Amino acid sequence: MDNKSNSLAVTLLFSGEGMAVDFTDREIKMLSILLEGPSTAGELARRLAVSRRTVLRDSSSVSRKLKAFGLSLESKAGVGMSLMGERQNIERLREKLASHYVAPRLSPKERQQLIMLSLLEHKEPQKLLSFALQYQVTEATVSYDLDACEHIFSKYGLKLMRRPGVGVWVEGPEKGIRQLVTDLFYKNFDEGQLISILKDKLPAKQDQASAAFSISDEVKNRLLKLVDAKLIEDIEGALGEILAELQFPLADSAYIGLMVHIALAMERLRSGESISMEASILSTLKGSEEFKLAEKLGKRLEKTFGVRIPEEEMGYITMHLLGAKLRSSHLANEFFALDNFEVARMARDILVRAEKQLGEDLSGDIVALEGLILHLKPAISRLKLGMDIRNPLLSQLKEEYRELMEVAAGSVRSLEEKYGLTIPESEIGYIALHIGAALERKRYKKLPVILACASGIGSAQMLASRLQKELPQLNIVDVVSFLDLDSSLAKYPNVKTVISTVPFESDSLQVIQVSPLLDEADVEKLREHIQVFEKNFMAAFSPGENRENQSRDFRSQILLDLIQSFVLKDGVYAKDKDELLKVLIRLLREGIPDANFEEIARALENREKIGGCAVPGTSVSILHTRTKGVGKPFLAVYRLKNPIPMQNMDGKMEEVETILVMLLPERPQAEAADIMGKISIALLENSRWLQLLKKGSGTDLIKELIKISRKTEG
Repeated sequence: MDNKSNSLAVTLLFSGEGMAVDFTDREIKMLSILLEGPSTAGELARRLAVSRRTVLRDSSSVSRKLKAFGLSLESKAGVGMSLMGERQNIERLREKLASHYVAPRLSPKERQQLIMLSLLEHKEPQKLLSFALQYQVTEATVSYDLDACEHIFSKYGLKLMRRPGVGVWVEGPEKGIRQLVTDLFYKNFDEGQLISILKDKLPAKQDQASAAFSISDEVKNRLLKLVDAKLIEDIEGALGEILAELQFPLADSAYIGLMVHIALAMERLRSGESISMEASILSTLKGSEEFKLAEKLGKRLEKTFGVRIPEEEMGYITMHLLGAKLRSSHLANEFFALDNFEVARMARDILVRAEKQLGEDLSGDIVALEGLILHLKPAISRLKLGMDIRNPLLSQLKEEYRELMEVAAGSVRSLEEKYGLTIPESEIGYIALHIGAALERKRYKKLPVILACASGIGSAQMLASRLQKELPQLNIVDVVSFLDLDSSLAKYPNVKTVISTVPFESDSLQVIQVSPLLDEADVEKLREHIQVFEKNFMAAFSPGENRENQSRDFRSQILLDLIQSFVLKDGVYAKDKDELLKVLIRLLREGIPDANFEEIARALENREKIGGCAVPGTSVSILHTRTKGVGKPFLAVYRLKNPIPMQNMDGKMEEVETILVMLLPERPQAEAADIMGKISIALLENSRWLQLLKKGSGTDLIKELIKISRKTEG
């Protein structure tokens, strides 16, 4: 292959100078690459589809021939080969090569991208004639291309400068230059290709390398020059140690984004170009753990590349770490970190808003909740820092799932209001995917059952109707007489639950006997069975998790319910205990939507009659009860304007100043009862919890509540 490529030669004549220099076809290609900027022997070998030895041999020949142009070829460690000499001589060589070398036929878009890259890579002005000769088009065509480039430049805060007789160049912030180059990367390579490039899985095979000067790959090869294999290898070595300290794996997209950013930053720093950052933003970033990691990485990169890395560069690396999507994380470990509960609240609010728009119950989907939390935490960081995330599915989502995008856009209103931000479509698209996944799970989440009734098909259908009304989580696949049950089971082999009006036993089926008239006890029995099914169903989306981990996930969900509905109110007035109960019921109406307050009042009154609720020596009373009036656990703290005498648990009177109201459903989940029990016990064991109940802020109370719950998990 080397000999074949070397057989063609082009003679460059120097008019008026009586000289002629013969360059081989491959040497001309090498010079064309070097005219773009410095290049390592490895990069030249890859783009020319030859060995490094061949590159070194050709470079000696090229170096001798360049003397005719008043130029030389210089090789520098860490930089590569560079053309050296006066600018006018370099331009003379460029024009001579362009007039003899047949460039590939490029589309206007490809040509414009190459022109942009050339302008971004070179500080000095470039002439339209040079571009015209290089791409074998007219200067008028180049001028048209520059108009298109100018429009793109303006989107990045860059300005195309044109001066007759001098040429064209680009001015503007370094941030804009880097962002444009990065976007060109993503426009020309998909994530799979970038992963292959970063992992050096694109060897310089003949078919690939021969395409280096093809129509479709001209732009790609120019971009790949910025991330040569040695550069990536050095960055990966430095990055690997730092990422290990993150204690969580980055998603592939986040890793790619970070690698591309650092590779481009190193190239720009080696060219003497550094980036700026607002002092206020940099100051904020410096307080983060991610900045400390970025500093460590910066020191490694300084040692590796021999360049100084300013704080601003470390700031942008920090932004990437803060805005990085995680590959995975266990809910029990990440969900309720003390700095995460607000994010959890936001995630729940998104699901609640989405379910109102869709008319579907989504807020109980713990998989969706976890996914949204993991997305929102870095997303909020990105939005605060003015970063955007690429969503390769956005156009498809907008076209095929328009309604889902509208629901997602509506569900983030509170997020926008809280942070004073406009959520971009790329982020909304990811939120739409989480909502869509929850809908898909819900579609298959219903418990499939066969209803068998011995009292006739008419009464069976009436029972089925009542079941569907009371328990929409049921998917009644068949309604049969008891005698036809076997044939129905044969027809629906995947059904493992039978609801029957007559008792019978089975080794392979879950049989739940109910009254033909379906009383409340029957409904509760079925609810418990459905709850077990839903736990197992959701566990299927978290393979490898054991029962303990599943319990932790449900505890986290319950805790979030408590945080979401938590009420703290100061200055509550009542003249005595009897009036206090009435006042509390009125206040509870404000805090608990869709509750049965008659049931709550009855339960609280009955609890008060049983015995004293005040904790001796604390001035705190716990009003706690199980009631049909609530469907979820509820927690509230009411501070009295004036102390009220109430009986304590020792049968003595206690001046009560703070009321802790704790409500549980009549048949609560074990995890809910456990959390409430720990909250109560903490009054005796945790002096900080006691003091916060009396005087702490809502935020401090919630943080302590989380600590108490996490002790439960230990």
